Amino acid sequence: MENPVSSGFAKTGQALADKTADKAQSGTRIAQETAKDAGDILSSKLDDVRSEAGTAVRRSSRQIQSASQQGLRAISEMASQARDAASNASVSIVAYTKKNPVKALAIAAASGALLYAAVKALSPSRD
Repeated sequence: MENPVSSGFAKTGQALADKTADKAQSGTRIAQETAKDAGDILSSKLDDVRSEAGTAVRRSSRQIQSASQQGLRAISEMASQARDAASNASVSIVAYTKKNPVKALAIAAASGALLYAAVKALSPSRD
């Protein structure tokens, strides 16, 4: 036989257990929704950062390409100027030599002798 008092305690205990389970499920659901919302926000922020990083990399790449092209143009211009200067010097030397062959020969001989003396003085002796 069932006692009405114990039956009332059992029903009350069952009702409390049901309420507790409902509260736990509700709390779990809220925690899941909060975690999902936080994940969505984080994912959105990561997409923004990834997009900004891609833009920065492309911009830097263009700047590096531009700087390297400017450097190549400057080197090409300097090489062209050096070629022109050498060509002008060669034409000038040929013209001077044709106009003053004896002086040119004397200058060449003196330069050769001076260069030979410098090499001889700077090289170690083999004694």
